[in-house]
Amino acid sequence: MHKHLARVRLAIVAASLLFASFATTSAQAQNSYSIGPGDVVSVQFLSNPRLDRRMTVGADGNIFVPLIGQIPVENLTSDELQEQLPVLLTGAVYRERIQGEYLLVAVEPEDVIFEVTQYRPIFVDGAVQAPGQQDFVIGITVRQAIAAASGLETFEQKYGLSAGELRLHPDVLMSQLVGVMAEIAVQRAILDGSTEIDQSELDTLNAPRDQVDDAISLAMEQAALSGRILTEEASFFKRSVKESEARVIAALRREEAMVEILMGEEAEVARLEDLFERRLTTSDQLTAVRRNYLVVTQRAGDIQAERLQAESQLRELVLRQNQSARERSLQIQERLGELSRQASQYRTQIALGSGAPSAVDASTVRAGATLLTIFRRNGGRTEELVAYPETLLQPGDVLNVAVGN
Repeated sequence: MHKHLARVRLAIVAASLLFASFATTSAQAQNSYSIGPGDVVSVQFLSNPRLDRRMTVGADGNIFVPLIGQIPVENLTSDELQEQLPVLLTGAVYRERIQGEYLLVAVEPEDVIFEVTQYRPIFVDGAVQAPGQQDFVIGITVRQAIAAASGLETFEQKYGLSAGELRLHPDVLMSQLVGVMAEIAVQRAILDGSTEIDQSELDTLNAPRDQVDDAISLAMEQAALSGRILTEEASFFKRSVKESEARVIAALRREEAMVEILMGEEAEVARLEDLFERRLTTSDQLTAVRRNYLVVTQRAGDIQAERLQAESQLRELVLRQNQSARERSLQIQERLGELSRQASQYRTQIALGSGAPSAVDASTVRAGATLLTIFRRNGGRTEELVAYPETLLQPGDVLNVAVGN
């Protein structure tokens, strides 16, 4: 009976695990930025902390790792580097003194953890009050980098025009509207789980074609990057669920085996009690069997507790990731609401013609518009990207802030 119940429970839990594995969730984002010269990388050997190192990636894109040697890491993410460990660690051993003898111990890939502890800095130059180097922070935007550089140069000092006059000019308003609409397209793509953006609304804007094309190109790049991050998150979560499922099923099998042992011990106690009543065995033998039965019962309880803990951890994992997905969706929807209100305000201001005062020459105002450009190293070459205030920066980016003359 106990054996049958254990098998039924195993089948029920296995079915629930299969359902849970299809839940729509996303794991916490792991860093998906490419490693480059100047990044600080740490390597931890869980089996031998004396080998732990903290290294700066050299100009050649290499780091030196104990037991492995010189390895190239430039343009790899930390996850990609971790996946290469089985090959990199082939034949890697170290000497360990065990009970007075030195033995060669092989290093297992799961005992080694690579992590980027500090990314290379970003640089802000041009029309800012405090140009220079800044520490890279994950999620930093162009707007935040400019703020950390003490903001833009004052328009009054540079052009004799107030910031308000420039900000309200129709050309500047249209430029801001293009940036907002591009971010809306990116946020919608993320919400839909797509790497493609809907550029139809951008195409309808009465803005310079090159400005719209640049915005679409940047939006497509950001949507593709977000798609890669979400794919990595989903893959990470799938592995976590699979590992958790394996622990639950293993615990269930141990419990099933222990139930069989417990049933045998229970039968043995009943047999000895019957023999004792007929004076065919001694009380010492009966006591020993009962003691053994109690030990097995306690062990069965421990195994059941392990199984319950494994099931609880799996449920917590699924719930936590589902909650993370819901929170992300709510944040995106909230951001879309803010962007929609901004776009509506810009459209209204443009339609009403509430631009710069007529005394201000339009060409001067256009010349005074802020131009944001990101210079980014990619595979040995430098890309020049048009940026907007909410554009995300990457390690090593050089942000140029310019105001036309």
